[in-house]
Amino acid sequence: MARIGVLALFATGALLMGADMQSRILALSPQNREAQELGPLSAYIEGQGENGVIWLKLRDGQVLKGRFELKVGGSFGALGKARGLDRPGGAYTSDGDPITHGHPAFIDMQGDNGATVHCEVMHDREIHHGSGVCLFSNGAEYRVLY
Repeated sequence: MARIGVLALFATGALLMGADMQSRILALSPQNREAQELGPLSAYIEGQGENGVIWLKLRDGQVLKGRFELKVGGSFGALGKARGLDRPGGAYTSDGDPITHGHPAFIDMQGDNGATVHCEVMHDREIHHGSGVCLFSNGAEYRVLY
């Protein structure tokens, strides 16, 4: 009987964790010539709000996988600072409103052939939206919005 109780508790915990799972689609818009060659892209995040897994499929079929992680109270790296994400109005929602309750979030992905992507975004924990910038290892730069 004790074993059944433990299994039931485990199953209940798994259901509760599943209830917190969130999925988001990130729209990546080309910002330079290298990115124009790849075209607009979409990435997919699944997680529990402050962290999760992310993947992006390129037009050539290559899939890059990685992690999304929110750094509450943290600061941006060189990429985010250079693009003004740490300044008022530097990050905005899909409606064009400034993100006012944001925290830095970082995304790192890698493909099987060694291609990498590093993103820095301002994530608003209250409305679960964000914007930022992604830099690919080939020099392609994208504006990201979700």
